[in-house]
Amino acid sequence: MEASYNSRCPAVKRLFREAKELNEATEEYYAQPLEDNLFEWHFTVRGPPDTEFEGGIYHGRIIMPADYPMKPPNIIFLTPNGRFETNKKICLSISGHHPETWQPSWSIRTALLAIIGFMPTPANGTIGSLDYTAQERAKLAKKSQEFECAECGCVAKLLKERTGDNKDFQQEAREVMGQVSVTAKVEDKERKNSGTTGESAAASDATCETRIENISHGTSSRDQVDSLPQATSQATLPGSGVSASEQQPSGIPVTEPIQEILMEGVAPRNTTNPRSPVSNLGNTSSSGYLYNTVLSSAIILFVALVLRRVFLLESDVSEELDDVLL
Repeated sequence: MEASYNSRCPAVKRLFREAKELNEATEEYYAQPLEDNLFEWHFTVRGPPDTEFEGGIYHGRIIMPADYPMKPPNIIFLTPNGRFETNKKICLSISGHHPETWQPSWSIRTALLAIIGFMPTPANGTIGSLDYTAQERAKLAKKSQEFECAECGCVAKLLKERTGDNKDFQQEAREVMGQVSVTAKVEDKERKNSGTTGESAAASDATCETRIENISHGTSSRDQVDSLPQATSQATLPGSGVSASEQQPSGIPVTEPIQEILMEGVAPRNTTNPRSPVSNLGNTSSSGYLYNTVLSSAIILFVALVLRRVFLLESDVSEELDDVLL
């Protein structure tokens, strides 16, 4: 497979090196690229002991970006487990959903350790997470040993037999998970110091999740825009205790500031100074409409004259057409 890739590409060099490092399966994890695609890996991890996932063997895919390791991979579970959705990119601080927290020094092994460490943690409503009961997860863990992958076969045979509790490995997995979590918290703290509050960041994430949910249910973007003024018409403006509806001059709808925000690249109307050019956006729009109308009429007239010349209409018809055109 090495002959089919550019060995000087940083991503290719890094992936081949990691494939050699992970070539031998362990008792807890195993990962290798597909034979015909270096940028798609299949992984297998064992459920952590003393949890509802104990005894489970879980299989999934890791999709590498072209500029790995500068950007994180996407992780997809194939085995039902009750913690992560199957056939869907899961949201972790080491996955493609959070490129801002990814570190190029991390590797596929780091991702495998983090996956094992995150499995017993609460889902907290993140993308691709599930909140099954402990009993349901225990049933899925037992059933997972029968799972077969179309590419890898029976996944239970991919790992070595467990000979002990592997406390050292479990401790390492918890440390990696803690390191990943701390990195995410530091990133959030830096974002707050740069001027973005936690409330606005949470609101942005909620808006993103709501937009994804609306799209999945077939809600059009026009419906989303129409719903914005109603939801924010009574919002308190930053830096004051007065609501947006109380600060609006008489005769101007409450939804007007929202519409101006949605019109990206268009300056808001200056209601304080009527003589300002910004306050004449309505007149500019009317002039543009008149210009388009005149231009369209001229084009139609030109096309008609060309057709008259091409088809050489009869004299009587030509005279009638000349009367119309003139």
